[in-house]
Amino acid sequence: MKKIAFVGAGAIGSIVAAFLAKGGADVILVDPFKEHMDQIAAKGLTVNYPNGDKETVKMKTAYSAEGLGVMDIVIVLTKTTVTGEAIKGAKELIGPNTFVGTFQNGLGNPEKLAQYIPEEKIFYGCLNVSSRILQPGEVLGNVFGECHIFAGSKIKSAEQEEVQKYLTEAFAKGGVIYRYDDEADLHVWTKALLNISGNAPQALVRLKPSIVAKDENYFTLLELIVDEVCAVAKAKGIEGLDGDKFMQTLRTVYTSDLAHHWSSTAQDMLITKRQTEIETLNGAIAKYGEELGVATPYNKMVYLLTRVIEDHYADQYQENATK
Repeated sequence: MKKIAFVGAGAIGSIVAAFLAKGGADVILVDPFKEHMDQIAAKGLTVNYPNGDKETVKMKTAYSAEGLGVMDIVIVLTKTTVTGEAIKGAKELIGPNTFVGTFQNGLGNPEKLAQYIPEEKIFYGCLNVSSRILQPGEVLGNVFGECHIFAGSKIKSAEQEEVQKYLTEAFAKGGVIYRYDDEADLHVWTKALLNISGNAPQALVRLKPSIVAKDENYFTLLELIVDEVCAVAKAKGIEGLDGDKFMQTLRTVYTSDLAHHWSSTAQDMLITKRQTEIETLNGAIAKYGEELGVATPYNKMVYLLTRVIEDHYADQYQENATK
């Protein structure tokens, strides 16, 4: 049995960890969210599913990496805005033989890890998992798609293959399909395309998927954003990202179980008023576009508008405001 630490155990981190724990892995959650960690440690994580099912999964927790010792696997699921800080805080968990993975939103996450971790010890991917915290120790979550977790690595080795085989089997026992293959970059960009086209635009118009699914003006904007992402992906050598096919299926996605779910960026901008992950989404496309000579005016516009809002939460319009 391998020792696995989740660095970042909010809504997504805690439910993904729960799937592994159900599969028999030795899991510990590491997160400074004291109330959430305390409830899970005392009573387990309560997971609610859209069909009404509910289960409780027991896991160990900690507020920091201090005194936990070296792990076999560390999985990073913090906000991308604090990746560097999280890795530095987790250094006690990471030894010379520790493999470190990221399933964070957006683009450029393996490159961030590579600033601190040898590339041969890194794996990365994306999740078809949704979750939100109902109260500390309890989440509403779901998995979707034919595969729930896609993973890959830049460097293959016998040790990496052994780690991935273990994760594949443990997740399967926990009811989740985990796939490690050579298509990880395409899967990451496909998932990023969903977030890039939906997260910040939904937040900016302050509407959920169920509403924008009926608005042709919104979908015209999405087509322009998606075209830019596909052009940048092609310039970076990512093959297989099909914008037309994506747009054809997007309306179905917007009327699925996610129809009434606020995107993570919308939650950040409209509810918690904190820094979003825009740098690794539309911001990443604008940055890559500048580097590659690909025009990305619509993604840059979404990026800049989001940054303006982030920088002025306290100054935004309020009904009946006196100033």
